[in-house]
This record gives sequence, structure tokens and C-alpha cells, in this order.
Amino acid sequence: MKTSRLPALAILAVAALFCVSSGRAQTWALGDTLTVIQKPLLNIPSIVLPGGSLEISCEAAPTVTGWTASLERGTFDIPLTIQGSSYDASTLWWTLTALVPAAVPVHDLYDLRVTAAGGLDDVTRQSVKVQAEYPDDFYFVHITDTHLPTYLYYYQSGAATDSSTTVSLRHIINDVNIINPAFVALTGDLINEGELEDYLGSRYYSRAQQQLREFQVPVYLTAGNHDLGGWDETPPVDGTARRDWWRFFGWKRLGNPPVGAPLRTQNYSFDYGPVHFATMESYDNYDNWRYEFYGAESYTSQQVLWLQQDLAATDRATNVLLHHYDFDAELNLVSLGLDMSLAGHVHSNREDASPPFDILTDNAGGTNRPFRLVRFANGALNPRPTLNAGLDGQTMTVEYFPSNDGTQNQVAVTIRNGYAERFESGRIKVAMPAGAVRYVVDGGVLAQVDDTGDPAICHIDVDIPASGTLNVIVEVDNAAPVEGAPPASPRLLGAWPNPFNPRTEIAFELDRIADCRLTIFDLHGRQVAVLVDGERGAGTHRIAWQATDAQGNPLPSGVYFAGLKAGAFSETRKLTLVR
Repeated sequence: MKTSRLPALAILAVAALFCVSSGRAQTWALGDTLTVIQKPLLNIPSIVLPGGSLEISCEAAPTVTGWTASLERGTFDIPLTIQGSSYDASTLWWTLTALVPAAVPVHDLYDLRVTAAGGLDDVTRQSVKVQAEYPDDFYFVHITDTHLPTYLYYYQSGAATDSSTTVSLRHIINDVNIINPAFVALTGDLINEGELEDYLGSRYYSRAQQQLREFQVPVYLTAGNHDLGGWDETPPVDGTARRDWWRFFGWKRLGNPPVGAPLRTQNYSFDYGPVHFATMESYDNYDNWRYEFYGAESYTSQQVLWLQQDLAATDRATNVLLHHYDFDAELNLVSLGLDMSLAGHVHSNREDASPPFDILTDNAGGTNRPFRLVRFANGALNPRPTLNAGLDGQTMTVEYFPSNDGTQNQVAVTIRNGYAERFESGRIKVAMPAGAVRYVVDGGVLAQVDDTGDPAICHIDVDIPASGTLNVIVEVDNAAPVEGAPPASPRLLGAWPNPFNPRTEIAFELDRIADCRLTIFDLHGRQVAVLVDGERGAGTHRIAWQATDAQGNPLPSGVYFAGLKAGAFSETRKLTLVR
């Protein structure tokens, strides 16, 4: 929402006085501006499956050769196979198609690195999610109007040090990471003043970008009026807010669009399972920048046409629009074929009991810290009443005893859920000593062990009851596996011995007959051997490996990983070869 502003001369006088008398409380680092990679991004991520393809859009000279791509997480590097690369002179972008290895560990979010000949090298942080499957039923979270880092305007006392809305969003993030939605839709007014990046060293975009990285789930972001619409009386030149959005969230070609991508607004779409999501930027053109293109407010006729064409082209039965606000009441949900619209701007909730749902969600920067859960089940959308993380952020708490630092052989976790909502897809992460034979979980399901570092991270799926408490216990079990009844779920048990030279046995358990693939890959994610590729029965299986590659050649000493995929299940364990 826009509030009244001081006259221009008064603002300049206050700003000058403030800067001289108090200076800046903190120096903020410049964030990750866009260079080569244009998609996927932190704010427009890609969700892919092991063995699937990842499409990458890059801006580079048409003569560039030698493209490579890899997924990174810390020091872990997984090269991707480039299946195709083409330059489109009409859009000025390269399109790379990369194959994601079938044995890639299924983690929350990966960084994407792209390189090419001539020293080209670019990384986009937390831009790729690798998951085992696309579920038919899922839930996601809607957040809007975060107004980072403060509702105060730069000329107001305390604006340089206040971070109250940053704190509000952090409380929401903490809960969202436990609730574990498929993704977050953040529909605009990410920051409070879109012109305060370079001006006074405020770095509003940089700081907001950094906070988005606190999410452990993908975040799809679209722009709102505070992000894009600068005020005439603010010292930075007209158009600064919109140009800064292009710097950090995409794309600079919108300033002078090529013939093959003629839009001057950032609109994009994505599919998740059976649902299609379209996003459009929304704005009030407060400083009248390029009025001939943007007019007074969204939406332009080109945006509406884009939306019509995008919805006409999808093969999904359910369609959702993510946007900040329809300022000029241009969108008819029924005629567009939309099943839901999610927006904000008005800083209050608007519920809708029947489709097409026309939903507004309250401002996340408020002291009640609101966000909305939207369910999709049995082919139907179900928007839930807005949830509130609360003033003190104690609506949902997670306690670890004695600690969650990776040093304990047993960790008890207590989740207290103050929301009147069940979260059946919840997830917690418990750090445990690395190298255990297995990890046993009571009160949840061990979805994956990330054994690529020390400590090992146990990803545990939890079904969190509404307005209730859930207790989970995680234990190290170093006993060797024994034959017996099938387990409750698949498990990659590990290898014996480990470290080894040169022979080890890798054991896994299946709860039912399943098609399995047990793959060995090296520290850089390259596949070196396939030990199992086919159907296996329920029970315990042991597979010997002589530390050789697919051609039978001995492998050198080092760290390797065994990756098991059985249906939707995927798990990776670390192996150490010492010759």
C-alpha cells in the first residue's frame, strides 16, 4: 500500500541532516546481481527429478562455446550433462538443456553453476530443487507484503536501523521450513522502498535477497507496487526501482526488449504436478517512468494478452494466478479459466468460499506475521484460513534434546504446533554422527540421510497434528543388518567395511517388490558404476563392490557415494576407499 509522503524539499533536508548527524548504522554488502544465468534463479527456481532435464536460460554472446553446468551444495559438486545448447537471436538468450543424474542426492535446494569458454562463470543460489517425485496432492504457502526491512521510510527517524519486518518474515520462515510446503508464493511488495538499494547504502534489494535464502523450500517471487513504483519526490532518478528489480531478480532485457521477447514486464509460469501457476508483476507507476509503456498502473494490454495465451497453452486442468493486485479490475477469473487468484496489497484478508477463488492475504510484515496455506487434494484447491506466526514467533516450536549439533547418538525432538492445521508433509533435519550403520527414527519417517559431510543430516518426514505435540527420537544403530521381516519402508543401510580396501558390501532393505537402482558416484557427482538396475524383492539385500568402475578398472582412493533409488524413495550414503 502507498502512504502519503513528505514534500520533496523537506525529505531532502531530513535525509541530509540524518546522514550527517548519525551516519549509517551498518554497511551492507552488495547482493548477487544477475549476469549470465537468467533462469532458474533464487526467485524463479526449477524443481526437477533425478534423471530429469533442467532447462537453463543464459545471457551471453552468440559466439560462446564450451558450456558446462553443475549443481553445488557447499563443497559438493554434481556435474550435469549438457544435452543441447542453442542461441536465439530474437530473444538474446541461450537455452541449455542439462541432464540431472539419476543418483543425485535429493536435497532441499542446490546452487546452479554455469561456465563456458573464455572464463565465463556464474552461479545462482538456491535455484534448483531436486525431489523424488511430483505428488498429486500437496500444499503450498502464500506470503505477501513483507515490506523489508521496515515500514519506515528512509527519512523517518530510526529507518536506518529498524528491521522489524525482517524479524516478522524470519518468524514465518522458521515455521515454513518445518511445515515443508511444496513451495512458497511471495506475491509482491517484497521491500518497502524500491529505490533504496544504492541510495544511502541502504541495500534493500541485497538484504531482501539474502533473507530469501533462509527458506529451505523454493520461493516463487513476483513484484508489487513498492518494489517497482518509485516516488517522484525520492532523490534517485525515475525508474530506479524497476531497474533495481531487473538487477537482482530479472531481467535487464525488459528495458529494451528484443523482438522475440517483447514484454517490458516480468511474467512467467510454472507447473507443479497437475496445477499450472501463472505470475504477473503488478505496479502503480508513481514516478510515471516510461508512461508510454507502463501507463499509470498494471495491467498493460500486453500483460493480459500474455496471461490469456499462457493459460490457453497449458495442458493442466487447474490454473492459479499469483500476482500482487489487480489495480484496475481488469481480470475476470471465469473468462480467463482461472481456478484461483492469490494476491495481497490491501493488508487484510479476503476469503472466498467457492471457486474461482479470489483470495487476498494479509501483510506478512505485520506484527501477527500472517501467511496462508493452500491445499491441493483430490484434484481440487482448498485455500485455508490465514495462519499467524504470532508476535513472539512461538506458534510453532521445535526443541532438540540434548542438542542438534551432530555429536549425540540419540536426539529427542519435540514439535509443538499451535496452528489449528495439520501439516502431514512436515520435515525436520537432525544432525547425527556420520558413518553409522543406520539411523533409527521413532515418531517420523527417515526420508533421506545426507551423508555427504560430517555430521550426517537425517531428513525426517513428520505428520504434525493440528494444535498438538509430536515427539520424535532419532538414534544411531551400529548393529549389522540381519535377515528378517521386510522393513516398514526402504532403507539404504550402508557398507561394511567402511572405510574399505578394495571390497565392501552395500546393504539395503525394501518393504515390497520394487524397481531399484543402486549407483556409485564420485565426489563430483559423476556416475562410476551401477550395481543394481532392476526389480528386487522385499527384504534385505547385500551387494558386493570391488571398487571398480563400470569397465572393471580399479578406482583410486577417495570418497564415493552409494545412491539407492526405489520408486519415490532415494537415499545416499558415503563410502571411503583407502588403498
